[in-house]
Amino acid sequence: MTEDMSRYKDMFISEATEYLQNLNKSLLELEKAPENLELLNEIFRLAHTMKGMAATMGYQKITTLAHQMEDLLDVLRKQEAKVTPEIIEVLFKALDVLEPLLQEVASGEDRKVDITAMTVKLKMVLETKPAEGPAPAKETPTDSTAGEKKTVSSEADKKKTQTSVRINIEHLDNLMNLVGELVINKARLFQIGANYKINELNESLTQLERITGSLQEEVLKTRMIPVSHIFDRYPRVVRDLAKLKNKEINFEIEGSDIELDRMIVDEINEPLIHLIRNAVDHGIEVPAERIKNGKSEKGNVRLSARREKGYVRIELTDDGKGMDPHEIAEKAIEKGMLTKEKMAAMTENEMLMLICEPSFSTAAEITDISGRGVGMDVVKTKVEAFNGSLTIETKKGKGSSFVIKLPLTLAIIQALLVKVIEEVYAIPLSNITEIISISPSQIKTIEKREVIRVREEILPLVSLREVFGLPRLDLNTTEETYIVEVEVGDKRIGIIVDSLYSREEIVIKTLGGILKRTKGISGATILGDGRVVLIVDIAGIM
Repeated sequence: MTEDMSRYKDMFISEATEYLQNLNKSLLELEKAPENLELLNEIFRLAHTMKGMAATMGYQKITTLAHQMEDLLDVLRKQEAKVTPEIIEVLFKALDVLEPLLQEVASGEDRKVDITAMTVKLKMVLETKPAEGPAPAKETPTDSTAGEKKTVSSEADKKKTQTSVRINIEHLDNLMNLVGELVINKARLFQIGANYKINELNESLTQLERITGSLQEEVLKTRMIPVSHIFDRYPRVVRDLAKLKNKEINFEIEGSDIELDRMIVDEINEPLIHLIRNAVDHGIEVPAERIKNGKSEKGNVRLSARREKGYVRIELTDDGKGMDPHEIAEKAIEKGMLTKEKMAAMTENEMLMLICEPSFSTAAEITDISGRGVGMDVVKTKVEAFNGSLTIETKKGKGSSFVIKLPLTLAIIQALLVKVIEEVYAIPLSNITEIISISPSQIKTIEKREVIRVREEILPLVSLREVFGLPRLDLNTTEETYIVEVEVGDKRIGIIVDSLYSREEIVIKTLGGILKRTKGISGATILGDGRVVLIVDIAGIM
């Protein structure tokens, strides 16, 4: 690649990845409707464009493979041969080779991706020309090269009516950091205005707050991308795994236009892949078993996303075999994770969540319930790392539903500031369900853990003093103390704090070095008076 073209590398990778995703999506549709000529023309156009882009950049292996695909697709779109399951499979395999080739370009490393075998397969399919179809139609939609009339447009083309520009994610991160600094300094100016009672300053700050709020909102929007960025990959995952397991599955996606922070979207892909694989592999039964149980031969898996207040709710539902909470608990007892006494005191929901324990299941075990545990600890850990939650609903023989709630953005949040002795800490407002004023004497100890009774329920407590190594609270004092009740997923605890400070909009700053893995801390923020405040990691202290 010449030096002049190297500056377009990132743009090529971004666009080629999008084309590859669209190729997968269109091939899946063609597999269901092999006679659809419009789809064939669309797939041909995508392969042709990718070939041209790669050739311009000098990426020879991608050019050669895309060109070979283009030749086969040209024969099919001219109806000189019929689309067969074997041809579809070969084209999918070719896309599976294109993906690591793009990764090779992105990393700049020669990963020794060999395209020889794949090009040979494509040539062999092309040379055999399976089952010739009817003569070409008089008006066949054509590719969008120079001088040709284009009558078919892809989903991406339909969206081109919206003016957009590709921006390096580093620029967006820098812009977000600058807005964060602006929010911090705005708070500082408000503090000065309040201290010195400068009316003119306060009037200007009111206007500044409005402008800063609008700027912040617009910058946050630039970081947001639709979940289709990852959702569109999953039909292919379901298709391949269903074929491997000899299962019939109808996979539906809803709400793929819902937007989330780019950082969250990229990181949530792995947990969702785990859930989808488990639903197909261990949730949905084989056709014969489904028919025996009075179900339709084809299983149903549904992935949906929707907005809920400041969160996005992502739900994966299947109508498979479901899980029995008591069977899960019994399995945990067998593995030495649980005692019968503890099981007797557990709710069914708590039993279900045992599948998220790292030691619950191993890949070597194959049982009705152990397979559900593979990777579930990864799912729960990832989700909670983003201040999100995971809940499970299931019914034996009917199916399961996994619900993930994620914040829209990680950059700026609403928080409750609390004091512990002279230190101030921030607790994300999205986790708080209630604030209770108590006398320390109301705190009791059960099985070596401090608890409090709230409306006839026992709420376990965590003291921030103990979490951060500060002197213990004197339970004999008559001074008022506060319990901040928080929840993550199905778990609830009360956080003991000395007093409430204020409610603030805070800018999250990530911690590095040894502080990055400090228990109980998820980040830090800077207040208007310049003080650094630690943000409590709710999931980490539970």
